[in-house]
Amino acid sequence: MFIGAVKWFDNKKGFGIIALPSGEELFLHIRGFVSPPQGEIKSSTVIFGHKKINAKRDGYTTAKCRILDHQEDWKAATLLLLGTNDMIQLPDRRKKEHKHSLMKLAVKQLLQGKNEDFAFAMLTSNFDSSFDPSVFIPYAMFLEKTIPQVLEKTSAARLLVRIFQHFGTCITHEILFRVWKAGKFRYLGYDKQGDYEIPEEVLNLNATEIGYDELRRISAYSFGTTFCAEFVNALFDGIETMERSEIDALIPYLDFLENGDREYWKAIVDT
Repeated sequence: MFIGAVKWFDNKKGFGIIALPSGEELFLHIRGFVSPPQGEIKSSTVIFGHKKINAKRDGYTTAKCRILDHQEDWKAATLLLLGTNDMIQLPDRRKKEHKHSLMKLAVKQLLQGKNEDFAFAMLTSNFDSSFDPSVFIPYAMFLEKTIPQVLEKTSAARLLVRIFQHFGTCITHEILFRVWKAGKFRYLGYDKQGDYEIPEEVLNLNATEIGYDELRRISAYSFGTTFCAEFVNALFDGIETMERSEIDALIPYLDFLENGDREYWKAIVDT
């Protein structure tokens, strides 16, 4: 399955070309649609479809195509595009090509003429148990940048508040940790500037992604002293089998230990 945008289409002759983010171009014929589109097919129209081997053209053509026009199409689009390079090349009226975000084209197409409630339902529909935590921040950043370009300013601001508050009520520990690590708390509906203390359990579940800078933040939390001491003691456990370069990389972490533990491990390091 692919998602792409129409580069050009001759509505009289019934064929054209689709541009894909990979840089590939596919031949598109009107017979390749599941059902005939209503009205003219215009440049930049976003389309779902399947690739089909075309022996005559020594490549691929399209089949089972349809224009994105349903709320549910957004979830499919984000599954295909989030976390990837979604840029495509499309010509302007002077046939000079420019880069466009396929996700941005898709959201514009799907929200055209729709109200705020429709937009909220659509833009949060992909945020379920199958949502990939690694793309949460890129997705929130995309919404923050794109929605004000698609909707009226006041409506866009109100919609983003609703969306981010919704995210904050149903996040996983993986997403919460990523938000905390990046300091992007506004994507969970927190508008107050500065740091937030997240549950110790969330930090433990994501301990392999914690480094020196994260420990500096954690050290100021209510459970920070104990957490940091346990974390650093665990890092030094097994030091006898480490290479010298590995040991040297751990030396700065001694700062987070109380005097007794610090002197104990420092003596071992020095030997």
